[in-house]
Parts: sequence; structure tokens; C-alpha cells
Amino acid sequence: MNKYKLIISLVISLFIYSCENPWDEHIKVNDNVLQESIGEYLASNSEFSTFEELLISTGLDAMLSSSVIYTVWTPTNEAMNAVDESLLNTDEKKKLFVLNHIAFGSYSSKAAIPDFRLKMRSDKILNYSPVNSIIDNVNIETEREIEAKNGTVQVINSALSPRYTIWEYIELDAPDCEFVNFLNSLTTMVFYEDSSLQVGVNESGKPVYDSVWVVENDYLKYFVDVSSENILSTLLIPSDEVLNEEFNKFEKYYRKEDKRNNDVPSAVDSVNIKLMIARDMAIAGSYSSEAADTLRSFYNVKVPFVKNAVINSFQASNGYVHLVNECPVKITDKIRPILMEAENHVFSTQMSSGNPATYFRLRDNASNGMDFICDNSHNSEKLSGVVFAGPIVSSIKYRIKIRAIDDFGKSYRRSDTTIVLTQKLGTVTVSRDKKTNEITTVSEVTNSLNYQSTAYGTADVTSDTIHVTQETYSPASQAMDDEIDVGFYEFNKSENVFLRLLPLESQMAVTADYFRLVPIIEE
Repeated sequence: MNKYKLIISLVISLFIYSCENPWDEHIKVNDNVLQESIGEYLASNSEFSTFEELLISTGLDAMLSSSVIYTVWTPTNEAMNAVDESLLNTDEKKKLFVLNHIAFGSYSSKAAIPDFRLKMRSDKILNYSPVNSIIDNVNIETEREIEAKNGTVQVINSALSPRYTIWEYIELDAPDCEFVNFLNSLTTMVFYEDSSLQVGVNESGKPVYDSVWVVENDYLKYFVDVSSENILSTLLIPSDEVLNEEFNKFEKYYRKEDKRNNDVPSAVDSVNIKLMIARDMAIAGSYSSEAADTLRSFYNVKVPFVKNAVINSFQASNGYVHLVNECPVKITDKIRPILMEAENHVFSTQMSSGNPATYFRLRDNASNGMDFICDNSHNSEKLSGVVFAGPIVSSIKYRIKIRAIDDFGKSYRRSDTTIVLTQKLGTVTVSRDKKTNEITTVSEVTNSLNYQSTAYGTADVTSDTIHVTQETYSPASQAMDDEIDVGFYEFNKSENVFLRLLPLESQMAVTADYFRLVPIIEE
């Protein structure tokens, strides 16, 4: 009898406890998981009523009651009261704000996992540190985390207000200065003919389109896309004084129009000079104002970061923006030697008739493990040269060096080691289609290098002839010992370099491991 009384007493005690504990109607006794959805849980808790009102007004409340798994970082009413009204003054802003608190999948702030970047339903990517219970610099109240049947609710003490990307900041909120104005000036509306539907013709017989226009910015398109949430960047905005100093420093290096005809930069030159300055103001990675003294741009250029020169900083969703009044980039860090691996830069091969024979040879001590040979395809034919297309050079003088090893003699197809391989190297000009910018023709060697009658390395350079006499590669670590210095050439435009290598005798091959262009800095 006493046994049964004890059981009844325990049942009554449990019943009383369950009535006194308001969470019991939400939480399963055995595993602390809600029997209801996230949407139902938020709707039933007055502490989150302000956020719930936003969910309802934006029509997103139904989403959190579905079977899809979500995590919601829910701000308390107190946190919501601190939100700037300007972030919620349109329906579009309200929706963006709400979605910035929601992510697909179930995440726990109690998980002992490394920090990572988490994409929210707003398409913004936030820094998430479960081990520190922090998301986007906001503390998470870990002890209040709840697991619902369709995901997780985490309570936060401050709202996750959507941040601008770096580019949105430049467009909408950055200070009025020359650098910002320049970046914005590169935005244009571009007509996409292939995506547009022709709907007729006009009186002149020209097609009329239901036009598709796309907003594009040349800086984002061709240099660094600081609008992307997936690319962590730091953008330095130089003051007008600093931009002017950098312009004067680099104006002779980035001329797009021939310097011989323009003593001062033209309008086209000025745009390109500013672009090349702006290129290296974009730093790879997200760095606060406490960053190291030297950063690197996306183009691997060293950029000094003077902490005391930071006027103001802005944390974007994809990095940082720092306004600076000092940023002295060194010329030698920006204008660097260019290495053209021969096998990677072949643009065209030509013969008097027929097709030339090309060989990409694996060689242990060759740079990049490979070199290049082009031979005539028949004894009666003449190889008229190989064109190598290189990167953009600066509009200054470069010393041109070639590493070429002749271990086969006159011809690779028909070895003859009694004859010294002789070659000529020069720059050529190209013609481009005005509409597509594609290269249509390549000239003969019109811009000869300034050769010197001095011995370099293992070969002599006399007149316009390169005698390739070295028969074996030096160790890869000593590659420069094999280089033949073929003089210098002054580039009067900053544009892609094109080199033509050709033999000086018929039935003769040409060969190269690489070309190295060393800038001559004359300050």
C-alpha cells in the first residue's frame, strides 16, 4: 500500500512542477527540443514581439513555420529599440534587415568549432564565432539557445543591422573626395546586344531592340570586385593630397598614349594612371585599423599601412575601408621585373609556307620545368618567327634578357652541333578590331632593341644577332647565369608587350626558356 502511495505522490509532484514551469509546454522533457516551430516559438514570446512584428509585416513569418531548417538570431525588444529608424523606413529595408538575422541550417553557439563566415538569407556574409558566442561582433546569449523542430533560435543583445559592402559604401556613403568620385565615374550603362530582342527596324533600316542595359563599373570588372560578398577586401581611400602625390610619382609609368607626342598626360593617360593607383589600394583580405605596417594588394604589391595616417574607418560586410592621408607606395614595389615563360606566352608561329613544328620540352633545370623550340617543318622552308604575347609593361625602358640553351645545334629535327644557333629578338606592334578589341594582325619586327656589342653570360651580342652557345642548363637556382642580355627597349606606351623571336638563317630553329624584362627606374 505504501508502495502505491509513493508512486501516486511522485506523479502529483511531477504534475505540480509541470504546471509551475512555463517552459514545459514548449520543451520536450527528455531532449530540450521544442515541440513547435521557430515561428510559433517567437510568436508566443512577448520578449521578441518587436522582431515578430517585422516578420509579420514583411510576410516572412510563414517561412519560419515551414519544414525548412533555419537558425534565427533573434534580437530582444530592448535590442530592437536601439536600431536606427533609417534602417527600417521602407519595406525593402525591413525585409533586408529581417533576412540578415536568418540562415539556412541549424547552428549552435555552443559548438566548439573554428570561426567561419556564414551566409545569411540577406545574401550578406557574417563572421561567426561559435566558440566565442559572437556573430558579427554581437554577443549571443548561449544559455538561452533553443532548438525547435525546424531549427535553432539564438538570442542576441544587439540587432544584426545589414552592413554595406565596400562598393555600396563607395556609392552611397563615402566622403566626397577625388578618389571616390573617380571610382564612381567608371560606372556606365552597357548595352548587351546579344541579350536584347530585335523588335523591328527604323526608317534607316537599322534594327530596333527591346534593349537590355546593364550597369557596369570598369574597376569592379577589370581590377577588383569589392562589391562581392565572397571576396574579403580592404580598400584604402587616399586623401586628395595623397592621390595627387601618387599621380605625380607614377604619371610617366602608365601612359596609354605615346609619350613622344605628349609631354604631359592626356585625358586617357590620366584615367589609366589613376586606375593603376586605385588597383593597389585594394588589399587582399579584411584588415581593421590595427593591421600590420605593410599590406599586399590583390596584385601582390606591397602597400604601406600607416596607422597614424588613418583618418576614419568603416567596417563593411566584406571587409574594411580606411581613409588615409599617407600611403607612400614605392616605385620599385609597383614596377617590377616581368618573367615571361616562353612555353606559356606563345601567340603565333609563322613560316614562309607550311606549318612550323613546335616542341615543349620537359627539362629539369629549365624555369618552370619546361622550355620551347620552334623548328621549320621542311628543309626548303624558312621559319619567319614566333610571337610571344606578354603582360602590360610600363611606359619606360626595360632591359630585355633571354635564357636560351642550344643542346641540338641548328635544327631540332635534324641535329647539327657544328653550327651556332643565331636568333634575333625584337618587339612588334599589333592591330586590334575597334569593336571587339581582338588582335587582328601582328607586324614584323619594327621596334628593334638597342643591342650592345658586349659579352653577356655565355654568348656575345653583336649588332642584331644573338649567338646561343651554351649547351646545358645551369642549376635552376642559378638560372640568371644563363641569361643573355640583349640590350634595352623604351616602351612609349603602357600596353601588352609582344616579342618576336626569329632565326637569322634558313632551316634554323629558335628556342627560349624564358624572357625577363627588367625595368630601368630613372627617378
